[in-house]
Amino acid sequence: MQMNIFSVALAAILGIALIVIAGCSNDSSTGQSQSPGGQIAKRDANRLLGFGVTEGAVGYEVAFGEAKRAGIQFIELPQQWDDIETSPGVYDSPFLEMANEVYPTFDTGIVLSLNPIDTNALRLPAYLKGKAFDDSEVIAAFTRFVAFTIAGLPKARIVAISIGNEVDGNLGDDEIRWRQYRRFFTEVQTHIKVKLPDVPVGVKTTYSAITGDQRQLISELNAHADAVMVTYYPLDADFKVRPPSVVQDEIGSLVSLADGKPVHLLETGYPSGAANGSSEKLQADFVGNVFAAWDKFADDIPLVNIVWLYDMSPEEVAALTKYYSVDTPAFAGFLGTLGLKTHSGDDKLAFLELLKYAEGNK
Repeated sequence: MQMNIFSVALAAILGIALIVIAGCSNDSSTGQSQSPGGQIAKRDANRLLGFGVTEGAVGYEVAFGEAKRAGIQFIELPQQWDDIETSPGVYDSPFLEMANEVYPTFDTGIVLSLNPIDTNALRLPAYLKGKAFDDSEVIAAFTRFVAFTIAGLPKARIVAISIGNEVDGNLGDDEIRWRQYRRFFTEVQTHIKVKLPDVPVGVKTTYSAITGDQRQLISELNAHADAVMVTYYPLDADFKVRPPSVVQDEIGSLVSLADGKPVHLLETGYPSGAANGSSEKLQADFVGNVFAAWDKFADDIPLVNIVWLYDMSPEEVAALTKYYSVDTPAFAGFLGTLGLKTHSGDDKLAFLELLKYAEGNK
């Protein structure tokens, strides 16, 4: 299950932090943008690395600087439809202006996640609730929302767009709703291609669904997509971790299922907590195996997004367990220890392992 860090409103803190970053972003001696974290690690231009940049207790400016030090090349910008369209045809997204000004300054691309579905939550505006996804009114309204979003990012480098986040969590095994969503997606994709013909457009689904009972339904949807977009957390149904040794084979299975289409690993992560049967060592081994798999399938996987940078606070964990309506110690442990760094800012073994790869030391 993917955790959308913007599902918890941090707008005020994030806004202040991004303005601070933007205000100190120009080095007058060189005229070049400088990362607040120092030198940007160089990576293969054909393979883009992203992070879910949670801010921990250190604040977003420091967190983003650490992400740049580790080699971040793109960041996901989720937009929940019903949060943005506050009334019919009226939109409000403070994140767009900030993202448009800040991320290009630091040569950081954006993956847009435009969500009528966010995992198990339906995110249609109230005036459309109860309508099918392929209803002409729903399609027209969503394309207007898409147009608003794209128009708000004229400076940004959009590297991919996902229409929905882990949609299998809401569509379930309902074949009729999957068909409706497929028609909805193809209409929206056609609209996007008029404005952004070279940007890949797809739909995020979970690893467990694309390799499990919903495999055929997702395959029929992905037949229309430009890329197979997946979230991958090697966990069992009870949120206990699988051994890191499975990672290379499981990522290989995604490449096989994609049948020649690029695989966008738009979220992948591994908790370090004991409640999940894990540890810092296992989390670090997971990071190493992800990079080994990426090297093995370099031609098939252009994007990898590692979630999260910093652990969540207990308050943030509580808010997310409420949002997703899953209240178990293992789920809370998953949310609370998914970061590569502790909430207070200490490096975990996984972050140190990441730096070895991002800096080209392996």
